[in-house]
Amino acid sequence: MSEVLLNIIDKSLLSGIAFMALIFAIILFLFNRGNDKSKRILGFYMLLNFAYYSINFFYYTDNYTVVSKTYYIIIPIILLLQPFFYFYIKSLTSPDFKCSNKQIWHFLPAFLVLFMNLFLYSFLTSSEQIQLLSFGADSSNKILNYYLVLHRSGYHIFLSIQALLYFVVIVYTVYKHKKQMSLNFSNTEGINLNWLVTLLIIFLSISILHEILGNIDKVVFDINARISYNTFYLFIVSFMGIGGIIQKEIYSKSKVEKQISKQQKEAKKYKSSALDKESKAILIKKLEQYLSEQKPYLNNDLKLDDIAQALSTNRQYLSQIINENFNQNFYTLINNYRIEEVINMFKEHKHKQLSIMGVANSVGFNSKSTFNTLFKKYTSHTPSQFIKINEL
Repeated sequence: MSEVLLNIIDKSLLSGIAFMALIFAIILFLFNRGNDKSKRILGFYMLLNFAYYSINFFYYTDNYTVVSKTYYIIIPIILLLQPFFYFYIKSLTSPDFKCSNKQIWHFLPAFLVLFMNLFLYSFLTSSEQIQLLSFGADSSNKILNYYLVLHRSGYHIFLSIQALLYFVVIVYTVYKHKKQMSLNFSNTEGINLNWLVTLLIIFLSISILHEILGNIDKVVFDINARISYNTFYLFIVSFMGIGGIIQKEIYSKSKVEKQISKQQKEAKKYKSSALDKESKAILIKKLEQYLSEQKPYLNNDLKLDDIAQALSTNRQYLSQIINENFNQNFYTLINNYRIEEVINMFKEHKHKQLSIMGVANSVGFNSKSTFNTLFKKYTSHTPSQFIKINEL
């Protein structure tokens, strides 16, 4: 492939990533009707990508005058990417997450590097600033030499360590969320964050490859390596932007604030107490009666907190009796009730009017694959087999 064509592709990718990041940021900010916190955080993450790749575009188009005025913010921008992505994950998986002073330490590395860069950068002349961009050496200027060592080795090592640490923390956060879903939600479609897990695996694979190539001197500025990496990163930005836009809010803001306040009071009240045998029996009876008479499981968005509120009890107690006395988690309990309801509707031949999936949807199932999996697990047959065997 000719060098001219490679340069065109390279510049197109750089400008494409910047443009896509800006478009997604605008959409996430302006079309966030529910004022979803997670979408705002992802919007800021996209703006950081826009700023970084815009500077890169000017750099690789040899517009050093523009880049020299903004070069000192490149590393701080990169240092902010990981914290913002982590905050995005936390805002999705933690109902009580707030950007407060407790989280300021996540930004300290970026602020410290920015302060140091501003201080040291001021000692460089315009020609030396431009010389720094080409990673040239100048033994007569100790400040410039210090910068070169810092950018070639120091920052590279620090950014790699930061990326690895945040990756571990993010994976743990998603894992913890997925483990808690079955205890609190009756449906996991749209909240299981599978698209983020896929994104993390792809991003880690690309990052490892990029780091390996980046440690080979002759590949650091190799245009083929850069094109390959930026092609993948354009996909990642697009995948993340689309996923972030369609990702629904896991914890409703209107309910969360009330629930958090209530749960904090309950935590203090019930911290040193436990359910006695009589209280357990009463709560079990109330739960069974509520499920059989009110049929709350028909609500496809039913949560543990909804039932706890309806029964005027503590969610920890409710979870406890479900696990201990029913030997199930909340997810399994509610979906078993749904399947029993489906079986009753099959016996009434409702599937001939609504279709099998129509029946499943009417009792609270959102996904065909989830319904088929749970139905077979419960009855040892697929819905179609069950109907045929029982001649329904």
